[in-house]
Amino acid sequence: MIQEDLFEMKHCNTCNETKAISEFPKDRTTRDGLNHRCRSCMKVHNAKHNPNNNPYHNKLNMYVNGKYISRSHPLYKPGRYKHFGEAAFSSLEKDNRTVEGQVYAITNPNFPDWVKIGMAIDAEDRLNGYQTSSPFRDYVLQYRYDVNDRRQAESQAHTELQKLYERRGEWFKCTPEQARVVVSSTAEEYK
Repeated sequence: MIQEDLFEMKHCNTCNETKAISEFPKDRTTRDGLNHRCRSCMKVHNAKHNPNNNPYHNKLNMYVNGKYISRSHPLYKPGRYKHFGEAAFSSLEKDNRTVEGQVYAITNPNFPDWVKIGMAIDAEDRLNGYQTSSPFRDYVLQYRYDVNDRRQAESQAHTELQKLYERRGEWFKCTPEQARVVVSSTAEEYK
């Protein structure tokens, strides 16, 4: 190579190859006016970061706590949220109309003899809500059952558990296994 050919070549920082300057697109932000990524690497980079090509960056998708939410979900609203409650007030209206969901049991080692029986559209999302109030993030989702009418299933489970165990709100003084017997039979009625 002769000395003047060195000025016609440039190193691509992405593919680590030295190529002719004509292989690099013009860029006004660099000192020499040339991009430090060759045209072929730039195409790959742009395809990866283009919202229309990459589903992770697509603004029409919904993610809650990093998890993809299907467009058929009753609370679907495009965007990224920490929990469903953050999604938007208009989506919360749908929450009242949706009867399907889950009945679940949550425990906390700080209350060893107590089990909370609750209902939600998504029990994992509800668990995340509890974790924010606990500095140790020590709430544990013991089990959950999908039901057609979460409010009725929860109400019936509470009524049956109250006949057998001490109750404080949605918390019952029993083991998770004792509560599971009652909740699972109630959930079967609402499948």
